[in-house]
Amino acid sequence: MLARVAVSVASLALVACSGAPGEDVATSAEEALSVRHVGSITTISYAPNSFVIGNAYPGWTDLIQGNAQFSAGPGNYGGAFYRWGFLYGEGFDRCAWVNDADIGSGAHQGGAHCASPQQIDDGFFFSTFTNGEHNELAGDGSDTRMHYAGAGCTDLHGYGNVEPWRVPATPNNDVGVVPDGKLLKWRYVSRDGHWVLVRDPAPPADAPNWYFVHRGCVSVANLH
Repeated sequence: MLARVAVSVASLALVACSGAPGEDVATSAEEALSVRHVGSITTISYAPNSFVIGNAYPGWTDLIQGNAQFSAGPGNYGGAFYRWGFLYGEGFDRCAWVNDADIGSGAHQGGAHCASPQQIDDGFFFSTFTNGEHNELAGDGSDTRMHYAGAGCTDLHGYGNVEPWRVPATPNNDVGVVPDGKLLKWRYVSRDGHWVLVRDPAPPADAPNWYFVHRGCVSVANLH
């Protein structure tokens, strides 16, 4: 069972996490904004309607900053409203964007907990979250398959989070064993070079459709 994270405005000064390039951290109770909780599994993006950097799970806390922002594009042509804030739970603590429909209600407050809302910036993304390896296709990514016989395939599981900006990254939120030969869509390799973000066209029940697999278990094509 996932740990549920509760927080009160008075205790926000105690929130802390290890620093990493580009990472925003909680600093004081005065910077607290609307405190909300994730209601269902939802992807986390570094910018609205952009690269996925993890998954948020029910009960996680999001300290919302500002109004919802609508965005649409490859992979989500219908678009959605996104919220920027400091999100934390099991295996994740960072300022990021989530779908507004997947977090609880509550009016935002004035002030700033994170820096200004991050917008799409490919240079920042590739240098902060990847080792430079990513495919050239927008949105869904490129076909690959889980391959147990791959050189260095030492972990057969998928993980909802690895915190791809950290070196080393640490897998969390196990989604179970990914079957040998399973079709996946790969997007990028984590900054430490050990994990690949993939989209699963047929994910297990109660699991996210974007998750991370071990670099040694998949091949990468359309490399940029």
